[in-house]
Amino acid sequence: MKVKNALRASAAAALAISVVAACGGSGGSGAAADGEVIRFSFAPDPVWDLLKDSGELSKWEQENNVRVETSTTWDEFTYFAGGHGDIVSMSTQETPVLEQQTGIKTVTFGKYNYQRVPLLKRAGDPYETLEDIPKGSKICVSGPTSNTGFWTVLAQQMHGLDYRVGGGDFQLIVNDHFVNPTNLLRGDCEAAAVIPEAAVPQLRRGELEIMYGGELPFQLYKEFAPNSDDRSHVVGNNFTATEEWYDANPELAKKFLALWQRGIDMFQEQKADVVRKYPQHFSVESEEDIDYVIDFMSGDNDWFVEEVVLEEDWIPAEAEIWTLMKELHPDNANYLPADAPSPRFAAIDPN
Repeated sequence: MKVKNALRASAAAALAISVVAACGGSGGSGAAADGEVIRFSFAPDPVWDLLKDSGELSKWEQENNVRVETSTTWDEFTYFAGGHGDIVSMSTQETPVLEQQTGIKTVTFGKYNYQRVPLLKRAGDPYETLEDIPKGSKICVSGPTSNTGFWTVLAQQMHGLDYRVGGGDFQLIVNDHFVNPTNLLRGDCEAAAVIPEAAVPQLRRGELEIMYGGELPFQLYKEFAPNSDDRSHVVGNNFTATEEWYDANPELAKKFLALWQRGIDMFQEQKADVVRKYPQHFSVESEEDIDYVIDFMSGDNDWFVEEVVLEEDWIPAEAEIWTLMKELHPDNANYLPADAPSPRFAAIDPN
């Protein structure tokens, strides 16, 4: 399995990252020296910055006698593989892979934002879905896993297509998100899977368009998941802890969720101001692009959750993505064998 080899190769790096995190990088400041510590790894994020800059994080730390010790990284998966963090953000699709390849048992106890990477086409091209793209065509992607895993499942379930890096019905060409819009426009590929923020200028100018009727992955899941509901799935960033930490700290997990719910509430209340204050987190600089992002996220395209808690009756539909991953081609980096673990999801009330 390709993910297995990649994970083995990064084990040393994961240990090194976790040592750095243990030496500093605290996101807060106010907790007493003898208070509890949460070791948390997260990618650069506007809501976290909002919590820090508003003083809400420091206030929360003082009130709860807890200090959040952070490590900022884009590769939370690798960090957690070392087994030294308490909580990381991780996608629903990644958790069974992590458990299978590392033996680390996890508990996912909250959600933060949904899988948002759409497929883009050049304006005027006739492609509405993957089924419209001739087999053998090149498609620009950011890597073999992550959002590619979602499109792999969708391609099989909706179109009977084999979509994967290194084989299948298309040639998936790997490049950075921020390079792929240019690659698509100059004809290096027929479609591209790109985070919306990386293609804002091209989308705003009408040079690129979102396929599948403009829907993002979390809006499309209900179209092919047999037992899905009318709520949003699949999550790109959950709050996932080691089972050992979670079982030893259930009340601390609740407090952690309450902190993030406060951040989400603040974000939703002042979304436009947050985008303008932290444009770097949305990869925009010009006023035109900032306004485009604000407008894009003002409706159904907002990929941030409204509630961080996991509802008990929401979990089965979310976890069904694992069953669909087991139906993929065995050579696919996102394939799960029949005996892959089903990670534990916990519905808790942070109040």
